[in-house]
Amino acid sequence: MSLTSPPRLPDDHPGWKDLRPFGYECSRWLTAMGMLQTRWRKGRFSETLTTFLADWMPQETVSSEFPESFEIALEDGILTASGPFLPVTQPAWQALLHLPALHDFWTAELRASHYGHLLQMIPQAWCMDPTPLPPGTVIAGLGITRWAELPRLTESGRQFTQHPVGENKVVLVAASAITGSWRARYTQRDGQIVLQDAFLL
Repeated sequence: MSLTSPPRLPDDHPGWKDLRPFGYECSRWLTAMGMLQTRWRKGRFSETLTTFLADWMPQETVSSEFPESFEIALEDGILTASGPFLPVTQPAWQALLHLPALHDFWTAELRASHYGHLLQMIPQAWCMDPTPLPPGTVIAGLGITRWAELPRLTESGRQFTQHPVGENKVVLVAASAITGSWRARYTQRDGQIVLQDAFLL
């Protein structure tokens, strides 16, 4: 029995609009990850943010070198990637991309339009920090005041996966709001990252 190849994304599929810039935006995000690590190590952020990042920043140095070709895929609400783009699939980096306290940093490093599109494409994630919130505040994107209230959201139908990222640390990732599953293949051409092809999974 032979395995069949996944069908190509139809030319009129709206997904092309999102996938064409996505590879380039991920490459920008990868470079920005390295900048974030550097600035954090140099103590360029507020004391509160620096302390938070000490617990949640991935320690592996991010490389900004790109291969001739790579693939990014979304399947069952989970993002996967090949090559040095692997960090975009790491729950901790996804949570830091969505962290409100880093909004100004990401906007400056990625440009507002790229940052906004990445927020749409990258599954939403949260660092499950045990520090109590100030009175009257909620966890952004969840609307709860403490993690003990999370079962109420799952009972309402929202889907989440908890990912251990270190001793006593967990990142919560929501299933992507993007419907459908796809795989996109990108290549470098004359120094530009170009969408070569895309497939339905």
